Amino acid sequence: MNITQTEKILFNPLFTSKLLLMALSGADSKRLKMELAYYILPLIYNDKIKDKLARSTAKSTFNTFLNSEVKTELIVIETLLTNYRMKTKEALITLSNIYTIEFSNYISLKEEQKTTYSEEKNPILKEYYKAAFNLGSILSKEDYKKIFFNL
Repeated sequence: MNITQTEKILFNPLFTSKLLLMALSGADSKRLKMELAYYILPLIYNDKIKDKLARSTAKSTFNTFLNSEVKTELIVIETLLTNYRMKTKEALITLSNIYTIEFSNYISLKEEQKTTYSEEKNPILKEYYKAAFNLGSILSKEDYKKIFFNL
């Protein structure tokens, strides 16, 4: 499989929208600050951060998530935001075509449904979904200004 084929699979709008859905599902009140949505894909696609998030729990906080290894990885995230902006927009459009989403200062999942990573049978996908779910939970517990200051 060449790089182009791998990118098409990894950045498939259905998959990236599912990652955003999992993050919203993990968030308190199923909503996240709009600007934080653009951090989800770069954080999840970083293997070290994804692995740390997959080992986290829904009770984890931003402070427990930030260790020296994660802080080192966060240095490159800011530069990746530009690269992921279009992919995130595509994922948001796809997500809004499948689910009832409200966009304002926050992205809110308006449909009441059970969406959880635990139902996923594929262990690789399950790890990505769990990481996104836990990231949504972590991001929704903190004041977004504190998160931006630390990112």
